[in-house]
Amino acid sequence: MTTKNSIFGKLTVATALCSSAIMCASTASAAGFQLTEQSVAGMGRAHAGAGIVGDDVSAIHFNPAGMTLLHGLQTTVAGTYVSLDIDYKGLKGETENGRDKPASIPAAFLSYQVNDSLWLGLAITSPYGMRIRYGSDWAVKERGISGSVTTVDINPNIAWKVNDYISLGGGISALWTHSKIKSGLPVGGGQFEYKGSDWMFTYNLGLMVTPTEDLRFGVSYRSSAHVTARGDYYIRGNDIMNGEGDGKGRLQTPETVYISATWKPIQRLRLSGLARWANWKKFEDMRFSMDNKDNLTQTSEAPLYLAGIAKQWGYPASAGGLVGGILQNRLANVSIQNDWKAAWLFSLGADLDITDQWTIRGGIALETDPIKKQELRTALIPDTKRLWLTCGFSWKPTPKWQIDMAYGHIRGIGHRDLYDAAEGGTKVGKFEKMNAWMAGAAVTYRF
Repeated sequence: MTTKNSIFGKLTVATALCSSAIMCASTASAAGFQLTEQSVAGMGRAHAGAGIVGDDVSAIHFNPAGMTLLHGLQTTVAGTYVSLDIDYKGLKGETENGRDKPASIPAAFLSYQVNDSLWLGLAITSPYGMRIRYGSDWAVKERGISGSVTTVDINPNIAWKVNDYISLGGGISALWTHSKIKSGLPVGGGQFEYKGSDWMFTYNLGLMVTPTEDLRFGVSYRSSAHVTARGDYYIRGNDIMNGEGDGKGRLQTPETVYISATWKPIQRLRLSGLARWANWKKFEDMRFSMDNKDNLTQTSEAPLYLAGIAKQWGYPASAGGLVGGILQNRLANVSIQNDWKAAWLFSLGADLDITDQWTIRGGIALETDPIKKQELRTALIPDTKRLWLTCGFSWKPTPKWQIDMAYGHIRGIGHRDLYDAAEGGTKVGKFEKMNAWMAGAAVTYRF
């Protein structure tokens, strides 16, 4: 009875520590869209060997089969601080920067070894996020003014050690998203804004193979999420019509595959690698719609504007009513075209045990550009090819405690041009810089 009560008490404490991240993660967001900053130890080696190194509990997120490397009851609480520099310069010399306030990305993990072949785990993370903001009247506001995506992923998992060579794992996720998007309007001026939230379910699977004591391979999969969030839809400051009402926002996140390996050529040195495939083909567009387009009402100046637009479109000036109906439908159904392609992240990293208490690590990674047509680049998600440089360390003051710290720099090194329209647009400027700085800290406790 004492043993059962002891185990129950430890689980209660560990679950409380892990669950506390829910409140933190509810305000988490970060620049970018797919976040990889769930592991601080992993960030130090550019996430090489993700999920199968066995030095922290974030394996639950990256490859749940890697839980079989974790003994007893363990919990990790982590946080990563992210700052951006999205520096834009127009062809006419105008400048702007999309950086918003720096953001924090929290994560918490709990792993429990039931017996020699079965593990249970819980991950609370923020797998997707974005925070970017330009001036409301900047030169290319029609390509985006501001955007934020906040997510909380509650992901219970189970792992099974089949034998000394093969481990399997899997889990389901309850994923909550909250999005805010604001953009300028190409006809009539003003702004479109949407705010909405949604719950959905995804799943993840993992396999780990250990041919020798010092060599491991892993493959894991995380499914995409179909987001259909309900919220508030606004059209403001337009010369033709304005209004607000209930609306929906739709997008699809990428499905992701991690292929990782780790090897100890000598006792104190570990070398790791990673290839991550993210199917951004599913991110074709972001679609927003107002439930009742009649919530958009014309301004007093609308007839004059509509007559002028009718002439531009080749209609007689008397066709303003027809044009008004077309514009009402367009303003009630805003679509941001992306048409991305699958992208890869390749990384290499190393861990060196200086002593039994201190480990230092470093990593380098290259991420390919998901944007298939460069003229479709938006200011809200101005992605490109990226180079990662990271470093970090672990300190184990006692056998039960581990403290990890890491720093990373991501530099955009690919195409960075911006065009004034999605299709057939004219180049209007370039993002001179697309940089991100990350600093993370994590605490692991082994009960």
